[in-house]
Amino acid sequence: MKFLELNKKRHAVKTFNSKPVEYKDLRTAIEIATLAPSANNIQPWKFVIVEDKKAELAKDLPSLNKKQVEEAQYVVALFTDTDLVQRSRKIARIGVKSLDNSKLGYYMETLPARYAEYDDKSKGEYLALNAGLVAMNLVLALTDQDISSNIILGFDKSLTNDILDIDKRFRPELLITVGYSDDKSEPSYRLPVDEIIERR
Repeated sequence: MKFLELNKKRHAVKTFNSKPVEYKDLRTAIEIATLAPSANNIQPWKFVIVEDKKAELAKDLPSLNKKQVEEAQYVVALFTDTDLVQRSRKIARIGVKSLDNSKLGYYMETLPARYAEYDDKSKGEYLALNAGLVAMNLVLALTDQDISSNIILGFDKSLTNDILDIDKRFRPELLITVGYSDDKSEPSYRLPVDEIIERR
């Protein structure tokens, strides 16, 4: 599918039918999503695919978000790794056969030294940016397979790690509901492009 057509086809879908989504199709979409760019190629994301704990996750959500989570075939909880030093070194350990010595040094020494200087605000902004990039890739990859989705920001992040039994090192960023839908969504209004461009 051409990129323009794919973007025009993607809409936030908030109601789902009971048609099952094959796990392999979701896994493929996540694999495609991880081709997203990330700052310093740090790839700080962690995807938790929620099936059995959807009800627990939905329990304290606002009503519209609660309904989506309950109806969706899957909920992808997107986390980011707050230990960027360890994340960088993990890339070096796993990629040791694929990376040359300069890249290994970059991940083992250069980046860890840089990340050690980040304060909480800088780290939070860095992680949020990277989460947004991979989330957009994921919903486009799902759309390309005719699978509907929606990104949810309205949830209590202080509860998510405990509900899903995820190490507190990982920070919850977004919930993405995934399923098939009978809805025929109308395109959202977009500002004319000349309203958002300035030339200097």
